[in-house]
Amino acid sequence: MKRLLIWSIVVAFLISCKENTVVDPTKRVRPVSLQISSNGTEYKLSWQEVRIVCITAPCPDIADVEAEEYDIQIATSELGEFKTYQTVRADQKSINIPTTSTGAYLVARIVSKNKSAPSVNSNSVMVSNGSLSQSLYYPGFGTSGDATGGDVTSDGSKAAYSVLVDEGAGHYVTPLYITNLQNEQPISTKLITRQGAITAFSADGQQLAYPSNTDNGLVIYEVASEQKQVLPIADAAWVRGLAWSPDGKWLAFSVVSNDESRLWKIATSGGTAIPLSPSLPIKEANSIRQTGIDWSPDGQVIAVSRARSGNTSLQWRAAISFYDPNGGGEIKYFDTQPGWIDTAPSISPNGKQLAFLSTRSATSANTYSLWVRDLTTGTVRQVNLLIGLIPSDDYTPRWLGNERLLFMGTQQGKKGYFSVFL
Repeated sequence: MKRLLIWSIVVAFLISCKENTVVDPTKRVRPVSLQISSNGTEYKLSWQEVRIVCITAPCPDIADVEAEEYDIQIATSELGEFKTYQTVRADQKSINIPTTSTGAYLVARIVSKNKSAPSVNSNSVMVSNGSLSQSLYYPGFGTSGDATGGDVTSDGSKAAYSVLVDEGAGHYVTPLYITNLQNEQPISTKLITRQGAITAFSADGQQLAYPSNTDNGLVIYEVASEQKQVLPIADAAWVRGLAWSPDGKWLAFSVVSNDESRLWKIATSGGTAIPLSPSLPIKEANSIRQTGIDWSPDGQVIAVSRARSGNTSLQWRAAISFYDPNGGGEIKYFDTQPGWIDTAPSISPNGKQLAFLSTRSATSANTYSLWVRDLTTGTVRQVNLLIGLIPSDDYTPRWLGNERLLFMGTQQGKKGYFSVFL
């Protein structure tokens, strides 16, 4: 009886110690990096511990203690509140979740837990459950793997693009070409300038705009007459996005330098550029990003990608923002989970869909997937491409009609242009 009493006291003491473990706020539990894939019936979540690999000693670590268990947390909407789906032991590094339990897409994260340290979240990942979309190689920009800044007229009869050419001794040129197309195949090509850049066709395809360092402004090239008009602007070398108004009377452009960013517009008839946003310093992590912009077909909004931080690095993300072309500032933005980068916005010709690139389905901030948002309902879906075909943020997707997208991608290490049917 005495032994039983002593043993009961010991057990009670151990339980009490476990329940009263003090959390040390200075301790760091090791986080994990999450990946998700879908086979149509299940989402497969797998994660790996984040560790620093050093080639010299001493080697710093990002954690003081290892995880004792993981919470698999999921959300039922793009920005919905995370709830714990299941808790697993630290030696488990994967789990399958039936698609029937989550719906058309899954948003998930892994929470690393140790009773002696604050819990830490993994990257949040979103994937869409759907069939593969049919994608094809797009030949309209020629065969060079260095073609950049391309655009296509709305009727598909012409394409414009630049090519990076090494002339030796560290001297490069980027000749800009216009190509006549037949069934998307080039049939004739004309050199426009030896120093090309990003390009944008007007809605009727009769004019082509591009920034020019040589001319210190935006150049409007008349396709039929081959005449040029220069709209002088400051910082032409820093123009990163360019878009026509639907009526052809204005050009919107974004300027992103090493110090600041800003959205502008200028009348195609000439005049002074008009700011559409305040100057947004790069260092404050709320700037307009170095990517393409788009003007909606109804003329009501200009779409850009803009960083947002919420005054803390833990909340940093990049979202698609809509600005008022009449100078009313930012109208709305489509918020994202912290860490996600939504960029390269492109609005469909009927104004009902918004295509963009996003890192939300990857573990790396440099790996993008293609997404489409329904502008009526606000819902999003991933355009599921063939395995190994990875979109590039070097190019803003273009719409070829309302059910097909043109994008740049990398497949088996080779960069090229592809089109995909939605």
